[in-house]
Amino acid sequence: MKAKKETLFSLYLEDFLLCGRVEGKKAKTLRWYQEILTPFVAFVDREGLSQASLRKYVNELFNRLKVTSVDTHVRAMKTFLRFLYKEGHIEEDLAATLKRPRLPKQFPHVLNDEQVIALLKAPDKKTWEGFRNYVMLLTFLDTGLRLSELLGLTVDKVNLIKGSLLVTGKGSKDREVYMGRTLKKEMARWLKMRGFHAYEEHVFITRDGRPLKKRHVQQILSRLAKKAGIEGVRCSPHTLRHTFATNFIRNGGDVFTLQRLLGHANIETCMVYVHMGGKHLQEAVLRFSPVDRLERG
Repeated sequence: MKAKKETLFSLYLEDFLLCGRVEGKKAKTLRWYQEILTPFVAFVDREGLSQASLRKYVNELFNRLKVTSVDTHVRAMKTFLRFLYKEGHIEEDLAATLKRPRLPKQFPHVLNDEQVIALLKAPDKKTWEGFRNYVMLLTFLDTGLRLSELLGLTVDKVNLIKGSLLVTGKGSKDREVYMGRTLKKEMARWLKMRGFHAYEEHVFITRDGRPLKKRHVQQILSRLAKKAGIEGVRCSPHTLRHTFATNFIRNGGDVFTLQRLLGHANIETCMVYVHMGGKHLQEAVLRFSPVDRLERG
């Protein structure tokens, strides 16, 4: 059986993935690039690489994929093309000419106030695990942490005097987020109830002292949402993060502060929450209109 002959662009792809591994990209991200770019490389080996061939390939993607999936492919292609240009493998910066498709505007799912109240009432706060789950919900809803950030939170990163949490976000970047009065009080109670566990520093742990896992937290949220009678929206850590961000803007927070709290590199990512403000933002304008205040004065 003959070994598969490696083509020039398949070698470039291997080099691209190797560089990503050296730069510390996660194995899941590298598998994502490999899965998407392997058929693209096969196409390029067959058709050549030019603006015309890129348009042809993207058009083929549109014939069999949803626009959101096409956008995913194009983002990976642009990263690969940028790598090829920087490494001197191609003479033209084709990544700059390859445009991402226009996506339909989609607002993230959030919980309304009644659902949030019902969810916070769902855990049995008289039990050790129930109180842990309650504080975990408060942390999601009051800080907007990602699931990975909540699971990675350690006791030494909780500053009860300052009322802050030091979390490690995407790209291993640390940022400080702040607790409201309720979360600060309940976090102090939880840390006391949690107790000391040798060699285990994570804030949220199991009854036998092991750190909580991703799947475990997802199951807890699903069970509590069902108990709270929440329907029509999937109650996930990301839903709670969206709920925090939306309520932050509705309550008068500014988008620049929200960007820092959520750990987003691009402020455009946060603008969706401004658009979701709707009636609440209209009410805020009526309350704080500069001209109206002058007339009242």
